Amino acid sequence: MMIDYNQETFNECQKLIKNQFVLLEFYASWCGTCRSVTRMLKHVDSMDLLKIIRIDIDQNKEVMNKYDILGVPVIMLIQQGKEVIRLGGSVNFEEFKEWIHQVKEFEELS
Repeated sequence: MMIDYNQETFNECQKLIKNQFVLLEFYASWCGTCRSVTRMLKHVDSMDLLKIIRIDIDQNKEVMNKYDILGVPVIMLIQQGKEVIRLGGSVNFEEFKEWIHQVKEFEELS
């Protein structure tokens, strides 16, 4: 399930972030590389592996600052509110698949 982080979904997103494994996708609408990452995440979403929260940095500066996001795109695995692993910048599909494999292994071990 992909959820856009905004005022209407704030409470739901905060609950997920505090209590579950969640992927956070930090993006900007003007970022071409972000669109590529979003397409890859839609593939992950279709496999129903993890909940994905999409955070537009232009609309959510406080969240961007909280997680020390300096540029986009950034994908981050969160477990019970804490960062576990992050992937940033331009990545190809093979690098992305390897990263998702690491995420799945970590989730299975925890």
